[in-house]
Amino acid sequence: MDCSGSPHRIKHKNKETAVLGGNFCNLTTPADVVQITWQKVQDSLPQNIGIYSSKYGEKILPPYIDRLHCKANEPNSSFITIHKVTFEDEACYKCLFNVFPHGSQEGQICLTIITVSELKSELQSNIGSEDFLRYTYSAVGKPVPQISLFPSQVIINPPKEYLAQNPDGTVTITKMYNVSLETVRSLGLQHLIVHMDHPLRNE
Repeated sequence: MDCSGSPHRIKHKNKETAVLGGNFCNLTTPADVVQITWQKVQDSLPQNIGIYSSKYGEKILPPYIDRLHCKANEPNSSFITIHKVTFEDEACYKCLFNVFPHGSQEGQICLTIITVSELKSELQSNIGSEDFLRYTYSAVGKPVPQISLFPSQVIINPPKEYLAQNPDGTVTITKMYNVSLETVRSLGLQHLIVHMDHPLRNE
């Protein structure tokens, strides 16, 4: 996210996305900044998490000690980084600039955390029938990953899909396909293709 300043206003994006466990960096370019205060806003309540001043340097406040980094990069530029982001970091963040000689200015950005697991698969043979096989695929993600099987001609009836909300905000998706062995043989197929679509992974 870029948050750039001018003598009269601060320009910033309204939303940013970070990967679970990764780092989130916010780059700012205000003019003659005397002090920058970073606040985390949840339930409309702002909480100071970091302060940088040209005179005293950075001061990081709990619970972001050892995970938040805020410093000046140049005389007219500074940045903030949140290391090893967690779902608890999903919130809006406000940057308050004390800019000489224009006084206080502010900008706000809302951070969304995304994650996805590897795709798991399970093959079940239908006891008593050689007509079809059942393939079950599952993954955990935020947002919900989409799972598809190709070619679609081999699928018997629409697949069954189950979604389970997890306490951490992720969703477990399970998708079950019944595959016609007769169609597989008639098409001369050696392999089927399963595809998972997610902002972090396409496989």
